[in-house]
Amino acid sequence: MHALTAEALEKAFKKRRARRVQALRGVSFSVEEGEIYGILGPNGSGKSTLVRILATLLLPDRGTAKVMGYDVVRHPKQVRELIHRVSTEAAFFKKLSPLENLLYGARLYGVPGRKVLKRARALLGELGIPRDRQVRPMEQRSRGQQQMVTGVRALLIPPPVLLLDEPTTGGQSSK
Repeated sequence: MHALTAEALEKAFKKRRARRVQALRGVSFSVEEGEIYGILGPNGSGKSTLVRILATLLLPDRGTAKVMGYDVVRHPKQVRELIHRVSTEAAFFKKLSPLENLLYGARLYGVPGRKVLKRARALLGELGIPRDRQVRPMEQRSRGQQQMVTGVRALLIPPPVLLLDEPTTGGQSSK
């Protein structure tokens, strides 16, 4: 089974003065389970649009996309259960610490915090965030560190499919 498939995907957006901008035109590919697949292109070439379609955040105008055999339009709930998405729009609670954000995220997936606490601390440590700094609020962290925490959240409970949309945005962070 393919982890991801796209067949003749198209997506356009209306801009000012009824001008249409074609973000995707005839995009087709497949990714096998366990395969790492990258999409490269300049800003504005449709990479984020493609990831949003695969994550069920946008509907394609034409074509089909499937995640682990589930159509992203007809079976969005099943698709969302199979993916984690890391994007430039890092979503977390800024008043909470990295550790608190990770434990809260685990609870949203039905996993008790105590079950993932050790893994969360270890992953944060691997990123260079020492244990005593894992409890400082996110708002006191650089954009790069915030982005790293978003990546850790996606890996805390490993998904069958991980979608990374510019995961290194935010620049080099300091430890």
